[in-house]
Amino acid sequence: MEAAEASKIRLPAAFAARVEAEVPGLAEALEGTPPVSIRFNPFKRLTDFPADPSGVGEPVAWALPGEACYLTDRPVFTADPVFHGGAYYVQEAGSMFVGWLLRRILRTTGIVTPKVLDLCAAPGGKATHIASVVGSEGVVVANETIRSRARILAENVQKWGSGNVAVTSNDPADFGARLAGDFDVIVADVPCSGEGMFRKDPASREAWSPENVQLCAARQRRIVSDVWAALRPGGVLIYSTCTFNAAENEENVRWVAEELGGEVLDFDGVPEEIVTTGAGWHFYPHRVRSEGFFAAVIRKTGDFDAKGRTLGKTKKNTELASLVKSELSEARRWIGDGEWLFGRVGEGTVYGFSPEMYRMVETLRAARFGLLYSGVELGELIRGSLKPAHALALYAGLNRQAAAVAELDEEAAREYLRKGTDTAALPVERFAEGLNLVVCRGVALGWAKRIGRRYNNLYPAAWRVLRY
Repeated sequence: MEAAEASKIRLPAAFAARVEAEVPGLAEALEGTPPVSIRFNPFKRLTDFPADPSGVGEPVAWALPGEACYLTDRPVFTADPVFHGGAYYVQEAGSMFVGWLLRRILRTTGIVTPKVLDLCAAPGGKATHIASVVGSEGVVVANETIRSRARILAENVQKWGSGNVAVTSNDPADFGARLAGDFDVIVADVPCSGEGMFRKDPASREAWSPENVQLCAARQRRIVSDVWAALRPGGVLIYSTCTFNAAENEENVRWVAEELGGEVLDFDGVPEEIVTTGAGWHFYPHRVRSEGFFAAVIRKTGDFDAKGRTLGKTKKNTELASLVKSELSEARRWIGDGEWLFGRVGEGTVYGFSPEMYRMVETLRAARFGLLYSGVELGELIRGSLKPAHALALYAGLNRQAAAVAELDEEAAREYLRKGTDTAALPVERFAEGLNLVVCRGVALGWAKRIGRRYNNLYPAAWRVLRY
């Protein structure tokens, strides 16, 4: 909700009294207007966002050059076709600091093929950022306990199109109990009292109480305790919240280090507007262009092997059936060169994986984790030919020589995203005969199939954009 709506609800008195004493200037800043920031998809280079360059503001200080920026106002993102194609993600600038921390961790530890668990991942801002940081050599398991939110997470992962993410919907305790020592890094953006969202979310103001702060702090300790065993010795936990109080932040960080066995890490080079406390970093809206955010890094006790723990040799999985030679040739035609492993779930959908992702998927299946999405969904092989899935169109590594490409202007692209077939807005002549990859400003949106003087709009009905 907008900041104007939030300001109609007064800050909780106990909260205001505390922050006025501890952080002068913060309470006043929470009545202001939130900044708008976006993070670009490095796998889908976009050089013309937005169409009016005057809408782009300054870069985010803790992002890589060209990775993220502020906007001077908030456009209607759903009206931009390339937003639906995963060209960029609308994300709070403060939460992008997780990417800054992850890069520092990987550089100092020397991990080559990082295995990262994003424990509380929906709707996908941090998960897609982590996927961009670790690249094709890394593996990300993005987990969300709430099933409905996990489906949104899976959708955003598909739109991002990096091919290195597996989406699960499990309790944090499942990872600690079933995948001991399997992850180099765990990112735990734990549920919190939401003080950092007071500027834009009136519901968080109404829900806040000192008692709820203590309940959240206890729940956060339980979540980290439950997942701690999944972090290998020497591995690193990135702990974060969107709240300001010490109980959910510094006190919990010190509790984890002392009770579970770890060392709180610090890094040089943090932008000076971010407040360093010795047990983490605070983003205060009166000091930095961000909503409230806190992050800390804890290294688990034990020796760290930079090569990482392997998940075992690739072996046949009864749930992930192999393809025959002719099917492999057809699958490779769609996603080009590289070391790929393919498998079919039962008699149905074919997926493609990097070797590390394949091993991770096998590990998750063997440990009885349910997968909502993983790797690259290619589609169904029917009589030796692939019927491509929508996710394949969004995969950044798709071989665009495998099908005709239909480049649409924005008006026609919006008609496509409505799943419309209005031949005035989207004429059949825009498509070649047969299957077409639908593209706007170079970013793929999905598939369409022309049959003579008509075409089938293959955009998923569940994803269609009904209002702009």
